[in-house]
Amino acid sequence: MSGGRIRVIGIGQPSAGDDGAGIAVARALREHRVPAGVEIHEITDTTRLVELLEGIPRAILIDAVVADRAPGNLLCLTPEELVTQRVTPLSSHGAGVAEAIRLARTLAPATVAATISLIGLTIAPPMHCTRHLSPAVSAALPRAVTLVRRLLDG
Repeated sequence: MSGGRIRVIGIGQPSAGDDGAGIAVARALREHRVPAGVEIHEITDTTRLVELLEGIPRAILIDAVVADRAPGNLLCLTPEELVTQRVTPLSSHGAGVAEAIRLARTLAPATVAATISLIGLTIAPPMHCTRHLSPAVSAALPRAVTLVRRLLDG
């Protein structure tokens, strides 16, 4: 694994409204200065996580989640908490996030990121196709960017 490289990975489907929140955060993060060694990626298919989690010590994933909370809340979870909490990342972008992490850890246990954090933006289940985020999720984007930046700083 290489030194201090960190991958920030926005996950989602922008044509599914709030399910595009992870990608919206990744795009907003690009407008800010990030520490050296930070790579920002956007994916619509979680099977790409397998390759993106390899060869780095740390990853921060950002995805929309359906939870027992109002849209626009932020959750910071480990992969293990993702499985045990009452949180459901959307799977309109392929295999689930938890499954992709499990697969990466199975296929490349020695090279997969040792530390993986998931920032979940709570949303209501999508009911129709739209390229726009709801007001509650849009309002949460700056807070999500701030949370990712705090994780990057230490």
